[in-house]
Amino acid sequence: MRRIALFLAVTGMAVLMVSCGNKQKPQPVAPEKPVYTFTKEDTTEVLAQVNQFIDRLDNKDIRGAVEMLNFLDRGDSIKPLNAIGQRRQAMTLTAVNGVKYKLNRMILRSYTNNEVKLDVTLFEKPEGDPKPNMTAMYLRPVKFEGRWYLAVWDNITNTNQDLNKD
Repeated sequence: MRRIALFLAVTGMAVLMVSCGNKQKPQPVAPEKPVYTFTKEDTTEVLAQVNQFIDRLDNKDIRGAVEMLNFLDRGDSIKPLNAIGQRRQAMTLTAVNGVKYKLNRMILRSYTNNEVKLDVTLFEKPEGDPKPNMTAMYLRPVKFEGRWYLAVWDNITNTNQDLNKD
């Protein structure tokens, strides 16, 4: 009888130890990522601005196209390009001087991290000609205070330092 009692006591202790050791540690809670919901109206508004930008370029209205562009200042406000930024963009668009502009893709990820890629045909070429005649242009749609703006990526310095000064 003592052996059975001892056996049951040891078995009970073993079960207790095993069950206590199998407790799962609480998993750390990952911070929630913000969820961005874009509506049909968001897509329509960005697409309308992109199409207006393309129309201005097609009509060689470089100034009008540049006036549509803005920049995201330090990630917390949207501002129109100043004189330096406008001159830089005008020189780039004049140098590219495409004969045809076409929307390639539009990706809306968040209010500030978005991408519009435009294909630019630099010159017409005969069929079968292997010379490249295309380049790409990128815009950055930004939603700020409920409104969409076409912004530029500052490709030269990856900062907006020149665009902050007047």
